[in-house]
Amino acid sequence: MTHSRSIIFPLLILLVLPLFITACGNQDDVQRLTQLNRELRQELSEAKVKLESASQGSEKEAFLSINMRDIKARIVTNKGTIEVEFYPEAAPIHVFNFVTRAESGFYDGTKFHRVIPGFMIQGGDPNTRTDNRATYGQGGPIVSIPHEFNDITHSRGVLSMARVSDVRQGAGSQFFIMHADTPRLDNEYTVFGKATSGLDVVDAIANTETSSQFRDQPVEHVIIERIEVFR
Repeated sequence: MTHSRSIIFPLLILLVLPLFITACGNQDDVQRLTQLNRELRQELSEAKVKLESASQGSEKEAFLSINMRDIKARIVTNKGTIEVEFYPEAAPIHVFNFVTRAESGFYDGTKFHRVIPGFMIQGGDPNTRTDNRATYGQGGPIVSIPHEFNDITHSRGVLSMARVSDVRQGAGSQFFIMHADTPRLDNEYTVFGKATSGLDVVDAIANTETSSQFRDQPVEHVIIERIEVFR
C-alpha cells in the first residue's frame, strides 16, 4: 500500500506540472519547476523499482510456500527420533533454509548444545562438531536469513529459529524446539514448524543432566546423527 501511494502522488504532480511550466512567464520559476519535474521523475522511477522488487519477492516466497507444502523431517538423535512438520506459508524462507541445510548434511553430527527443562532444547550450531565446548552456541553459517516473525505461538513442540540479540542480524542455522509453552517468545523469534511425534524424546533431552562448567550444555552429548527430509 505504501509503494502505491508513493507512485500515485508524484505521478499526479507530473501530469499537471508541464502546464504550470508552460504558463509560467518568470524564468526563475521555470527553472525551479523544471528542477522539481526532474526530481519527481527520479522519485517515481525509484518507487517503481521498489514496487517491482517487492512484487518479485512476494512471487518467490509464494513459489517456495507452494513447493514446500507437506514436506516433513525426522531429526534422528542418539536419544531417539523427533518428527516435525513445517509451516511454509508462515515462514517460507526459514523452512527452505532448514530443509536445504538438512538435505546437504549440514546438521549431521551437530549437537543439542543448550537444554533447559520447562523451556526448550537448542541445536544446529556447526561448532558443536568439535570437542571445544567453549565455542558451542557461537557458530553459524556465513550468510544469515531475514526474520519472518508471525502469529504462531511458541507452544510445546514448536520448532523456532534462534537469533542473536541484535534483531537486524537475522537468523542463521541454530534452531530450538519448545519443551513448554512460552508465549513471551511470540513475535520475537520465527516459528517455522512443530514436532508431530517424538515429544518423549524432547522430554528426555530437556531433562538430561547439564554441565556445571558450561551452562545448559548436556553432560552427555545429545547428537543429531542426521535429519531425513521427506514428503
